[in-house]
Amino acid sequence: MIKSTAAWLTICLITVAWASSLILAKIAFLEGLTPIIFVALRYTIACPFLIVAVYMSRRRSRLRGDIRSNWRIILLAGLTGPFLSQVLQYIGLSMTTASETILLLNMSPVFAVLMAAPVLKEKITSEKIGGLFLAAIGAGLIVLGGAPLNDAFDPLHLLGNAIVIVSTFLFAVNGIAGKMAVKSVDAVSLTLYSTLFAVPFIWLSATFTEDITVILQLSMSVWAIILWVGVVNTALAFILYYNAMNHIEASRIQIALNLITVWGVLMAFLVLGEPLFALQLVGGALTIIGVIIAHRIREAAPQA
Repeated sequence: MIKSTAAWLTICLITVAWASSLILAKIAFLEGLTPIIFVALRYTIACPFLIVAVYMSRRRSRLRGDIRSNWRIILLAGLTGPFLSQVLQYIGLSMTTASETILLLNMSPVFAVLMAAPVLKEKITSEKIGGLFLAAIGAGLIVLGGAPLNDAFDPLHLLGNAIVIVSTFLFAVNGIAGKMAVKSVDAVSLTLYSTLFAVPFIWLSATFTEDITVILQLSMSVWAIILWVGVVNTALAFILYYNAMNHIEASRIQIALNLITVWGVLMAFLVLGEPLFALQLVGGALTIIGVIIAHRIREAAPQA
């Protein structure tokens, strides 16, 4: 019970960190940093700290599992999470509105619940479905409560939304892959090796689609943002994220990730000065209630 409660608290803190990544990225983009290079620098900077974490854990004999025997699932976690999901998310964002991107990101729990049933043999209970839809409705109110109208039938706009939806599916796949991997590989090693698999692909994408020389023109404040996001919001957050999967079902973790929308809107209001409307506050409350329902309504497990 204590470990489960601590895991849920950890997930909540992770959602705050990941929401702040979006805000910090917006600030960095205003100073000339491009999306894929941001993702590439973020995960490249995270790698040395992950290597240190693996080394320290190995000295304490806390690591478990055979990396070579599980390289396929680790590769899947790296390609679907740090690489494809993140890169596509920012590409889609450049083609559609920020508000619609945030709303579409909340489709990830839907994909996770659907995949967790056949892959992880997790039961889809009425309480879980209720919590999922309540959280999704709340997230929708947060975004649509203050969003301006857009030309929804513009081809570029539609393509951007489609790309974002694909990124949410891939992030859900990443969550399922992580849940499967932590059964035989420790969270620290999983985070490190999945990131190492992803980084070359991210840089390759940046090289072919963006101007790499922009790195030479970044200010100290942008580098400070990149360092913070790489170390705290990436290295530390992902280690804790995978570790929490040992105590919480993957589908329920995906539901809890709706909180990213709540914190993101609040930080956008406080840090960026973006407007916050009454319907958005109601949506925030519904999202939190949905997460609580998914948390408190547990399945009865047989005692060994």
